Amino acid sequence: MVVVFVHTVKGKTLHTIATGLAAIAVAALLLLYPAAASTGINRGLSVCTTVIIPTLYPFMLLAAWLSDSPLCRQAGRLSTAVTGRLFGLPGCCGPAILLSMVGGYPAGALATARLREQGLVTDKQVAQMTAFCVGGGPGFIISTVGAGLMGSTKAGILLYLSHIAVSLLIGIGLGRGQKSHATPVVSLLSSPRPPAQMVADTCAALLTMSGFVVLSATVLSLWEAVGLPHALHHLLGWQPAHSSALLAAVLEVSCGCIALAGTGSLAPLWLSLCLSWGGLSVQGQLAAALKPYPVLTPAFWKWRLLHGVGSGLLSLLLFRLFPVRLPTGATNTVPLPFSVSATASFMLLFLTFLAMLCFSEKKTGKTV
Repeated sequence: MVVVFVHTVKGKTLHTIATGLAAIAVAALLLLYPAAASTGINRGLSVCTTVIIPTLYPFMLLAAWLSDSPLCRQAGRLSTAVTGRLFGLPGCCGPAILLSMVGGYPAGALATARLREQGLVTDKQVAQMTAFCVGGGPGFIISTVGAGLMGSTKAGILLYLSHIAVSLLIGIGLGRGQKSHATPVVSLLSSPRPPAQMVADTCAALLTMSGFVVLSATVLSLWEAVGLPHALHHLLGWQPAHSSALLAAVLEVSCGCIALAGTGSLAPLWLSLCLSWGGLSVQGQLAAALKPYPVLTPAFWKWRLLHGVGSGLLSLLLFRLFPVRLPTGATNTVPLPFSVSATASFMLLFLTFLAMLCFSEKKTGKTV
């Protein structure tokens, strides 16, 4: 006679056991491969100091200032007309959409979070905005990816154009059939932040981004030290460089772009997929900015995938119409970020200023 005892384990207990085992495994890796962990940390810090901070800090600070300035704190008639007819969103979303295209990944999420905090948009509208307002800015795509990694400013411009074009198409598609309601002219924040607070908030956001970059670089270094790329090569036939590049793109956009820039004629496709996905680091920042709203949903990842495929195919078409010589070897060094001309940078900021003027309230004494 066989007696079978069944013991039910609660889900909370399983979670605790799994967490403990994961902590032991991570501690063992750090003790067994200290050199690899140090190398990864140094590599991540190098990316932060030569790519992330110099490239994004000016645009993030500009975005912080514009979001609190009179240019952006009040939605004008043009903003209401454009966002209402194209995207089915209230006029107050216009500056946030523009900031997402100019300031890059953090700017759009932070501006959307401020709108939600003020009750100017609904949860449904937040989901609609995060479907197309999460993307790279010109400072990163044109300067770092294009001029720095691919050795061509023209390549960065083509990538940026395809990136923004698909974002706008998704936004317009989601806005069809949506009715926008007039929003009172109120500020994004109850009171403008002082300049010192803007700098502090920008530095805090950069520190968070840098932390994700360093963590991703450390995971990649340990991944290679353990020998998992070679194990996958023997089991599945994947090339070690390909599996490492895939992991880099999944974890963090900067490390992913560095790994994918030298993939030859298909580099525009892979880079577009990486830029659209943004990495778990960008998604973590987005979730933190929109904490009350569960933004990381299957629908969000569906739009990220659709955006990546669409912008990738469009970038391949643009690179065929406007040929660019692409690097064929892997990028082993961190590029210098500001390789575009000072004139181009000035014109970008000037055009941004003019665009924000278009979104500002006209001095007619009327409200929107």
